[in-house]
Amino acid sequence: MADIIKTTAGTPTALQDLKETDYVPFIGTSKTGDIITWARIDKSTIFSLAVNPETVTNKYIDSELPQDTIKNYKPTIAQEIALIEGNKAFDFVFKMFYDLPVGTACIVPFLMCFGGSQKLAWLTEATLVLGELNSVDRKITFTLNIGGTIQRGTFVVADGVPTFTKTV
Repeated sequence: MADIIKTTAGTPTALQDLKETDYVPFIGTSKTGDIITWARIDKSTIFSLAVNPETVTNKYIDSELPQDTIKNYKPTIAQEIALIEGNKAFDFVFKMFYDLPVGTACIVPFLMCFGGSQKLAWLTEATLVLGELNSVDRKITFTLNIGGTIQRGTFVVADGVPTFTKTV
């Protein structure tokens, strides 16, 4: 039975225990016009999304101590994919590993689906920075450096295919 808490408005809300499977990153493996073919990063044992705030320190004459303000964020997500041929994400990342692309060829569509009842998501681009292929551990490591403009919205996944709806 879920615990019940009361919001400030007095409406009861059930607590929801979120799991690692509720946070779903997708990379775009191809794009034709506005149509993106998505591959879920699924066969991974790590998930660490860091927002990496860039701060500026100001020392004002009316304050004893310096004060930091956040200038912007530079989100990154460290990832890996298991060496499973036929897995859409592995096949895409391995092709990049084999081809060793540079420049804009490393920029991929990225959809980050957050867990929870609101089904919130970010749609943006990320630079896929290859790490290492480790055949003993059976994985390829990579980092997604999120850049550009993050569109905020909601998502639905049906038959493994995500649909993003931008919120105003």
